[in-house]
Amino acid sequence: MDDDSIKHPSGTAVGRRCFVTVGSIASFRPLLSEIISKDFLACLSRHGYDAVDVQCGPDYEWFQAEVAKLDQNDVHAINIQAFPYTKQMIDYMIQCRGEDKVRPAGCVIAHAGAGTILEALRVDAPLIAVANPTLMDNHQLELAEEVEEQRWAVHGKIGNLKSAVEQINRNIVQGRLDSLPPYAPAPFPVPAEERITIFDWMALTCYPEEFARQQHRAALLKQEEEFRRQAAGQGSGTDEKGEIGHMKYD
Repeated sequence: MDDDSIKHPSGTAVGRRCFVTVGSIASFRPLLSEIISKDFLACLSRHGYDAVDVQCGPDYEWFQAEVAKLDQNDVHAINIQAFPYTKQMIDYMIQCRGEDKVRPAGCVIAHAGAGTILEALRVDAPLIAVANPTLMDNHQLELAEEVEEQRWAVHGKIGNLKSAVEQINRNIVQGRLDSLPPYAPAPFPVPAEERITIFDWMALTCYPEEFARQQHRAALLKQEEEFRRQAAGQGSGTDEKGEIGHMKYD
């Protein structure tokens, strides 16, 4: 390892790990191409990364061919491992989660799909969400922007992913993410407050018309409940003179 290696509190030199996932169906070559570019690999090396695991989906063979073309001087001794699909998504994400005296935090770079974002957030892995513009009217862009606004993740932009890594590094330092306690699986089912603020919102924003209908329905239900509350108060309450009933006769 070079001088940019991370010295963990235990005194052991440990490198950061990056997990890249594009999903299982759609091609996302712009993302795959950028994460093995000379400048991006140099950026990872500066921040102490020594391993990149890449889930390539349908672009696996193409990606392998691109990796084979790399000049080893531009790889900075980073170990690049690729595979088309995996059933161990969570395991790879956990390897990017910092743990006190075990490993420093790395980052997950993922297509901005709701399920993938939720998985990364639930293991506390630093996340860069990158919208795949070819999907469903570019709905992933809205998700990527929202998770950044909520400070759940960094919105990574194709052509400038280095800046996202720089921001992740700042987040790691500010949040002391290298020293988290051991990972403990979240309870199941998902707590209601988490489901509402993350999962339900993400699922609905994939379908904006349904999201609008649900918002309208919620407003109507709230209004109906208010009417019922007022009616109940009128039926059993008293008027200003203390007379019981909801009608007063002269």
